[in-house]
Amino acid sequence: MLRILNQIEEKFLVLNLLISTVIVFINVVLRYVFSASLHWVDEAARYMFIWLIWIGADFALREGKHLRIDMLVNRFRGRFRVYIEILVLTLWFCFCVFFGYQGVKLVSIVVQQGQLSTAMQISMGWAYACIPLGGIFMALRLIFEIREILRTGKIKQEEAAVQ
Repeated sequence: MLRILNQIEEKFLVLNLLISTVIVFINVVLRYVFSASLHWVDEAARYMFIWLIWIGADFALREGKHLRIDMLVNRFRGRFRVYIEILVLTLWFCFCVFFGYQGVKLVSIVVQQGQLSTAMQISMGWAYACIPLGGIFMALRLIFEIREILRTGKIKQEEAAVQ
């Protein structure tokens, strides 16, 4: 399941970045060469960038690239360090679940109110849907990471720091 999630996530991020870059480039050419532009491109690029950030946060978690302040945690070794890491990941998991839940509530409110985007006239639910998805994806990934630590007794960040 994790491998499928990784593939979908990577393809989505690459495709999202490619499409947003192409449409912004085309709009720049239209604006400065032909003195005309597509009114929906700026809004579409903005929402695509927001999706890129939220889904990219899960990708950063997968790669171990989230910003961490681990000066205190790195002073510990052995089992105690593993316990602290599990505690930190569990707290992060709880935050992601809370974020996903609140994101679902936000999306449902926006959809019920029938809010539409200004230029494209699409439901704002699509723009906000990245919030619960990002939270849920990160929560799932954190479950797999906690499970791996419990199974092996090794911390991924510790191994990366040694190399």
